[in-house]
Amino acid sequence: MNAKYLILPAILLAACGGESESTSTSSSASTPQSAPIVQTASTLSPMERGAKLYKRCKACHTLEEGGKHKVGPNLWNIYGAKAGSKEGFNYSKVMAASEIIWDDTTLDAYIQKPSTFMKGNRMSFVGIKKQEDRDAVLLYMKSKTTP
Repeated sequence: MNAKYLILPAILLAACGGESESTSTSSSASTPQSAPIVQTASTLSPMERGAKLYKRCKACHTLEEGGKHKVGPNLWNIYGAKAGSKEGFNYSKVMAASEIIWDDTTLDAYIQKPSTFMKGNRMSFVGIKKQEDRDAVLLYMKSKTTP
């Protein structure tokens, strides 16, 4: 066989971390290479998972004390606060008129699907479907926003 036809598969396999038969110097009884450890959702702690999932929120919200309002309000000290009450943020009429107090139950329902939880609010976020994802985000938010 022409050598140029053996080189291409060897290059492609080397780029993928494998070896071709023509370039292998190890025996078939060699120990297989261990795969790199990749953190998946199931290997992350709930706090790590929440931090990762919160990245969806940070384009619109800040969490730190004294943080600025963005498209959405700063969420510092949100737990126990009345909905629509952060000074300096222009809330929708429905949010400002709401009597909701933010806690784990109300925040969970809200981030599941904001448009269903409070009809007429301006949050355009589609929501977080999985309960375990919402739990992780709320755990992370609580740790970052509670004095």
